[in-house]
Amino acid sequence: MMNVNINNQTRALNCVKMDIQSWSCNQLFALTMIAGALISFVPIAYASDEEVISLVESVNLQTFSVGNQTQLVEEAGLDTRLNQLKQQKPFVLPSTKAKSREQIIAEHKNGKTSPKYSLQKSGLKTANDDAQSAVPKAFSNPIYHEFSIYEASSRLFVDDDANGFYQTFSVTFDADVFGPDAVEIADVYAELYLSRDGGPWVHYYTTDIFTILGDTSDDDFEVMTTLHNGYYTDHYDVLVDLYEVGFDDIVATISSDDTDNLYALPLESSDRDAVYTGGDASSEGQGGGAFSFISILALGLFACLRRRKLSP
Repeated sequence: MMNVNINNQTRALNCVKMDIQSWSCNQLFALTMIAGALISFVPIAYASDEEVISLVESVNLQTFSVGNQTQLVEEAGLDTRLNQLKQQKPFVLPSTKAKSREQIIAEHKNGKTSPKYSLQKSGLKTANDDAQSAVPKAFSNPIYHEFSIYEASSRLFVDDDANGFYQTFSVTFDADVFGPDAVEIADVYAELYLSRDGGPWVHYYTTDIFTILGDTSDDDFEVMTTLHNGYYTDHYDVLVDLYEVGFDDIVATISSDDTDNLYALPLESSDRDAVYTGGDASSEGQGGGAFSFISILALGLFACLRRRKLSP
């Protein structure tokens, strides 16, 4: 690419030299000054991080629930899952800005979550559905459940520019449920959040509803995510809030405060993880292209002055 640019500039310089006799040195100098003044008013091709964050109206990412570990293929099928993630159409969060954890909790309290997470509207069937169909929501589950998230882990996958920061990652967590029976069963879902370098928790995904069984480790749940834009190259912590279907309160939480597996994940969105080749390098060189034009004019002016000095 560098050789191509040099050849192009050489050809341009030759063109300038061919026409230089038709221009006086004063005209060339004036043209150079005018071009420099115009370039000084051209906006910077790439805004700073602070400017970009004010322009990003929504967080664009791509996430799906991989599912319970008992349903997962072995590691040999990882490439297939990654390809599925890349092929899915990216979605944009409906809000103009990503929501904070406090906002999500308030939505749960005020009943503003999706109806599918309500026990009465989700279509889920339990052993007590018929008897409880007319019971108010607050008392819809006669069994008291106690929950915990036993452990959580994370994995990093795609780093195109090999700078140590990844655009695709997964979070796996093992939720347990306890109650009066020897083995309890509960339908749950989770809200996931990211915190950039210790900052506020920002929501990035709500899982599907899934079923957990007692304290077995076979019901681990994994969420895989690719960040498309709006995420700076930095370290991110992860937090998982667990909810029981039909209830508005958080029943269990795990975060980077509880395990290092969710601490300081090196992440960046894919728009910051690009590997530039010869064909793409021009996309980040608008400012540099303008400077090259001025350089050619300056070389022409220098040649003109040198010719006048050498002439008898």
